Amino acid sequence: MFGLKGRRDGYKFCFPKEFICPEIEEKYAKILQEKKGFYLSPIEFINESIQKIQVLGFQNATVQQKQQATGIENINLIQNNRDKRNAFPHTASDVSYRAAISPLELIDKTFNIEFKHSLGFLNYFLLFENFFYLYARDTANEKLIDKFTINVLNENGCIYCKIHLYNPIINGMDMLDLDMSQPIAQSQTFKIEFKYSNFDFEFIEITPEDDDL
Repeated sequence: MFGLKGRRDGYKFCFPKEFICPEIEEKYAKILQEKKGFYLSPIEFINESIQKIQVLGFQNATVQQKQQATGIENINLIQNNRDKRNAFPHTASDVSYRAAISPLELIDKTFNIEFKHSLGFLNYFLLFENFFYLYARDTANEKLIDKFTINVLNENGCIYCKIHLYNPIINGMDMLDLDMSQPIAQSQTFKIEFKYSNFDFEFIEITPEDDDL
């Protein structure tokens, strides 16, 4: 169930349909229809270009404080008569303690999504334009998404965990890297960074029948 077999655990994340503004949806739906591709809607086109996601994690869970050492004599005793040429005096030592702030404040509330560039960078410009439309016109935050959900899958493709990210907001987007000095295109992927306000996750009980699928 947890990836101990030959196959690895996977995930499933899709933007909800309302993530793309209706005006942007209509504009790029016409472009996709003209291309006569496999995608029926812009949101499906965007979701299929997702390559990798990064979520949760924390940093700075400790604080360091310097403490005076007890001297070279005690150090030699601890070293069990070790050769003095290999001993050196410790004037101070950094001791780590747990941070005093709440663990929730340590969580890096960043959600990174990496996309594969489509031909003509169509998905990049779709997301770029959608960002500007939301931030320029939705000043009351009425069209922002309430929640993202990431489904974590076991090796049999069954969902055993859901990660919920509440009030996600776009914080940054990679630059479009165009380089004529290279014989082949170097810009293969790009990343969008979201910030969210809170998170939750739940484990789902899987029956033996589901796990054997």
